[in-house]
Amino acid sequence: MSVRIFLSTVSDEFRLYRDLLRTDLTRHNVEVKVQEDFKDLGGDTLDKLDVYINHCDAVVHIVGDMTGAYPGERELGMLRAKYPDLKNNLPPLDAALKNGVEVSYTQWEAWLALYHGKLLLIARAAETAERGPKYAPTKGSRTAQDGHLTRLRAVQRYPGCTFTSADNLAKYVLGGAILDLMVKAYAEELARARDVAEGFIQEMAKKVAGDLNLDFEGKKQAIRNTIDVYQREISGAQTQTNSDAIVDRPLARSRSLVDVGESGLAQATLRKAAEAMHREEEERRERYVTGITVLYNRSRDIALATYDGEAAANAIVGLAEAIHGANTPLVGQSLNSQAATLYKYGCDRGSNVHLNALIAVRRKLLDAASSDDERGVAQANLATALVRLGERESGTARLQEAIAAYRAALEEQTTSGCRARLGNDAEQPRRCAHEARRARERHGSAARGDRSLPGGAGGIDTRAGAARLGDDAEQPRRCALEARRAGERHGAAARGDRGLPGGAEGTDPRAGAVRLGDDAEQSRHCA
Repeated sequence: MSVRIFLSTVSDEFRLYRDLLRTDLTRHNVEVKVQEDFKDLGGDTLDKLDVYINHCDAVVHIVGDMTGAYPGERELGMLRAKYPDLKNNLPPLDAALKNGVEVSYTQWEAWLALYHGKLLLIARAAETAERGPKYAPTKGSRTAQDGHLTRLRAVQRYPGCTFTSADNLAKYVLGGAILDLMVKAYAEELARARDVAEGFIQEMAKKVAGDLNLDFEGKKQAIRNTIDVYQREISGAQTQTNSDAIVDRPLARSRSLVDVGESGLAQATLRKAAEAMHREEEERRERYVTGITVLYNRSRDIALATYDGEAAANAIVGLAEAIHGANTPLVGQSLNSQAATLYKYGCDRGSNVHLNALIAVRRKLLDAASSDDERGVAQANLATALVRLGERESGTARLQEAIAAYRAALEEQTTSGCRARLGNDAEQPRRCAHEARRARERHGSAARGDRSLPGGAGGIDTRAGAARLGDDAEQPRRCALEARRAGERHGAAARGDRGLPGGAEGTDPRAGAVRLGDDAEQSRHCA
């Protein structure tokens, strides 16, 4: 595409302006004509002007104080015969002609642009604007120009600027609709050379031309960039993928829409397909989560019913990982929620298998801890679960393990800088561990003394060993209980310092990836 522009003005008044503007506008694909181009050829000037304006893209109408030459009656008669609907399409002009008002060639150029539906830019000269050496206005010419502008205003056409210099005029012309035409011409020329769809070019060029933050060179660069994207990502991209028709059909459809200048519909087509896939995936995901939850929960329940806490824990962990995958925080949340349920059921119903499963889950959370603070919280939660089960068992192994876990929790918290917040409680698990160790030694010695005689020998009750231990037999349990309470107070102290709510089994619920449930209240309730 080449752009054709006609500069309409009275040469005696604004030749310098017109010639400078013509130089600024002319390019290899932009043709600029003036009235003298037709007068010099002789013949019917008005008809030649009409033919050119009918095929041009824009008319720049520069209005001053002079009207220029007028066509003769023969030319006017021929034009009226050529366009019998002229009077209906341009009523202000028809009224003026009927009233005997003369219309100059320059004025006709504006009216012909309107009649043929061409872009018309009107620029009015300021009184201070410099004029040419042949500038010789009269009162009559000024009145005629004022009347001309009045008639143009009657059809909603107004001067777009009042210029004071040639530069001022050029800025107005080159910064508006004329520039848009030049951008479009550049885009179409580039598109032909690179085999780009015409519809795409027209839509894109219109948007680029409307970017007021770019000058002409900037708009040209933007056009080159968009064509590069089109060729690389749209016309050069595959529309057949390894996906099913739900992807391939909208890809092909969007390409067709872009090529006819309907990028909005193309985007809507792709968005609609993506939303349909998203809904389908959500529905599939919902079915998957529902199904896998039923399967793993049934596996858990079977394990609990057959007194296999370890297998129940494996089912709980398997469900969390199947749903949340590598998302460690969500896995931790799920495991803690299940741990809270196990803890409550184990306490309220006296179910040791639930507590066994709880301990296995707590060990999994301890393995997943990634910081000193998280490991401290996990150790404390594990210790609380061990205490709950150990209180019900005849031996002290669980209680000893609980004390070790509490001590490990305190060491982790000390490493992470929390020791100062613990007060005297920080030493209590150590004292309890020491006393439990001494009690275990005394209990071991007494048990070895009993085992020196056969059970029941000499008529001695074999259960008397328990009486001989005095309070030592219960001491590990008391120490573990004190340690657990210390852990609870430690958790409360830590929460008081951090301003955090109570977590599972008396520990901080926001210590990291392993989030906690409501075991804190359950622990106190069961205690």
